Amino acid sequence: MTVEAPVRRATDRRGELAGSALAALMGVLFSFVVIFGKGLLEPGKEPFAVLALRYAATALGLAALLVATGRPLLPERGERAGVILAGVLGYGTESAFYFAALGHGSAAAITLLFYTYPVIVMVVTIAMDRRIPAGALIVALALAVGGSATVAVGGTGVEVQTAGIVLALCSATAYSSYLMATDRILKRTDPMTAAMWLAAGAALSTSTFAWAFGHNVIPRGGDWWKVMGMALFTIGAFIAMLASLQRVGAVRNAIIGVIEPVAVALLAWLFLSERITWTTGLGGAMILAAAVLATIVRTTRVQEPNL
Repeated sequence: MTVEAPVRRATDRRGELAGSALAALMGVLFSFVVIFGKGLLEPGKEPFAVLALRYAATALGLAALLVATGRPLLPERGERAGVILAGVLGYGTESAFYFAALGHGSAAAITLLFYTYPVIVMVVTIAMDRRIPAGALIVALALAVGGSATVAVGGTGVEVQTAGIVLALCSATAYSSYLMATDRILKRTDPMTAAMWLAAGAALSTSTFAWAFGHNVIPRGGDWWKVMGMALFTIGAFIAMLASLQRVGAVRNAIIGVIEPVAVALLAWLFLSERITWTTGLGGAMILAAAVLATIVRTTRVQEPNL
């Protein structure tokens, strides 16, 4: 017995809330990936092999879930090439740019530059559809970007080299392109099926980077459980991300997804004994306010651009 593909856009309040909740869940799950991954980075070595292992394990795990739940292994006709290219050229490239940027600047600076992606998504959306989204979404965007900047800077400095700026902005652009392209392409494919092919595409691109650049971090001994932890949380995050995109679109998904740096700060405080500053609290409050605003906008009354 197979499971039918979900409806493309939410048409009632319950669907809108579900899509917004999935975007928030995506941000929280990705924050766990960051916590697991922090212990795997080594100075002077590239992270591409670790990323390739993460995405390969994610794809295999999702394939097993698809078989177990009777969902289709292949995307719907007309969407197959698009989802694979989104993984190879979008998500995998975004990860490679982001982790490469970390070698050319502070984590705060790189994070700040990366979280310009909601601005890119909204600006391109306005240009493509020639329609300005609801005012509440614009206010939410300002709060989200301002809050993520406050959390990222947070007293840790914003030192960054020119190469770090370029790589971080390339990462933000690649992720924005991925969100908008995926939102346009995936109209009928089950989110779990799309997530498997997204992970497979990302594994292919990061494996290529690992082969091209060399000097990669290779997990050893107890590091393997961290790689598996990254893969498990990536599985959940990918499914939540794609299901959210199908319900509420790229703009709202991007704004609510900015909850990730707040979740990272909280998890680092809980598990890594990192200090939470007042700037983190202020930025977190701004991001949560943005998420609430983005959630309460009605797509059935005020149409968000349907990419």
